[in-house]
Amino acid sequence: MNSTDTFLNRLAVLDPATASTPTDPETIEGTRLWVLDHDRATPGAPAVAGVSDLVVRLQEEPVAPKVRRSHPGRRRVALIGAAVALVLGVVGVLPGVLPGGGTTTPPAAALPMLAYSEPDGVDGPTGLRELADQLRSAAAPAESGRYFFEHRQYVGYAMHEVEVSEGYWEVDRLIPIVDQSYRWYRTADLSGGQLYLRDGETPETHEILLAPGEGAPYPSEVPDSPQSIYDAVMLNNDQHQRFPGHYLIDAYNGQANALSQADRATFLEAIALAGDVTSYGHVTDREGRDGIAFGAARFEDNEGESVEIESILILDPDTGKVLEVETVWANDLPGAPDVVEEYDLVVDSRYTDTLPACGSVTCPGAADAG
Repeated sequence: MNSTDTFLNRLAVLDPATASTPTDPETIEGTRLWVLDHDRATPGAPAVAGVSDLVVRLQEEPVAPKVRRSHPGRRRVALIGAAVALVLGVVGVLPGVLPGGGTTTPPAAALPMLAYSEPDGVDGPTGLRELADQLRSAAAPAESGRYFFEHRQYVGYAMHEVEVSEGYWEVDRLIPIVDQSYRWYRTADLSGGQLYLRDGETPETHEILLAPGEGAPYPSEVPDSPQSIYDAVMLNNDQHQRFPGHYLIDAYNGQANALSQADRATFLEAIALAGDVTSYGHVTDREGRDGIAFGAARFEDNEGESVEIESILILDPDTGKVLEVETVWANDLPGAPDVVEEYDLVVDSRYTDTLPACGSVTCPGAADAG
């Protein structure tokens, strides 16, 4: 191989039309420096058409990389590739070790798992049935009012990505985000409003008016038997049938706090029909409230890799209401803790005759509530 062949092979990594796997940024930068080092007006310099023009381009001020941000979907953590799953595993153990050399502690490292107790040998289904029996035997509080109001706080992160070569993006850091979600609706016609406030690198505000019938995120009534609830969630969905506990927990999270205590007991018995639910025992949530926890996982496949994603549901042991949900990624690094991808904290949830404010502002549509 002569010097010209070597030069062309080195330049090949910079060719945006190449069909090969994109080259990593370190190799690209090394090639750029190599080309500049070999640009000399002396005998023996590579005589390759277009090289001089390329050298001029390489000597110019580097173009700022393209940037984009992506946000994992709450309560439905989208698998974003094995590479990112690895990043999530790493940041749970080594804060600051991220592609691009960032040194800021990423939010995933700042979200440790809650301290769950041992479940005293009680498995998930048994614990759910016991809680359902306890709810039925307790005096149910009055749960009615002109409005249903709920305030939740979602804490997690968004991924900041840069385009290191044409069509090839890499995560270089994680951006902490805190979402405040306020939702209310009239119990008479299920009309209402919703407000999202995002505190992150770019604050965002979104207001939504909910037409009659759209206020409740799920039906306000549930079937009257555990098996009927189970069947309604499973339907003919293969993914739900593979991981029934996970999707029953997800459905309960969205619906339970607006239900009666008797309906919550029936729904808990439906979750108990799933054999893939784990008991986590007692725990104190991030608001300092005592709870009892149950979890179930699903597995997402991507390019031959399988990533476990678990939802851990924390319930008020006296009412069965949802206090918090943690979304956890399993960590396959030896000795490393699991990674909390995000948590969903119920700050306030109740029926009321007087509609509260949505944070520091009036709730969307509340002025016309009457």
